[in-house]
Amino acid sequence: MEIIIDTPYVTLSYDKEIKLLEMAWKASNFTSEQYRDAFLKAVEYGKNNTVDNYLSDIREQKIVSPVDRKWFEEEAIPKAMETGLKRAGIILGGNPFKRYYFNNIMSKTGRFKLPFKAFKDKQSAVDWFKSFN
Repeated sequence: MEIIIDTPYVTLSYDKEIKLLEMAWKASNFTSEQYRDAFLKAVEYGKNNTVDNYLSDIREQKIVSPVDRKWFEEEAIPKAMETGLKRAGIILGGNPFKRYYFNNIMSKTGRFKLPFKAFKDKQSAVDWFKSFN
């Protein structure tokens, strides 16, 4: 596993074996700029490396503003798909607010035809990604 960035609020890493870019959010506050910068770094990494799979672990993530959620849906996802992204997953845990966040994203991003699935743990997500190889 290669660590791309590691900040007090997020770690971005890459697993070459399954071409997985993983963003693990930490229990720390972050600004709008920091939130967007993390995704822009992920997209930039995808331009120079094969990233078929993307996983975001938001179990510890703090609240994301509606403006940033909209930016993620309208800017980050299309840019990631332009780099060749084929599948995406999200680790929610059992938090109902996180489930609402996921359902909101799903309702807005369905038009991209990107397979996007929610998981309770990382191993389930990895197994799903591996099923496509």
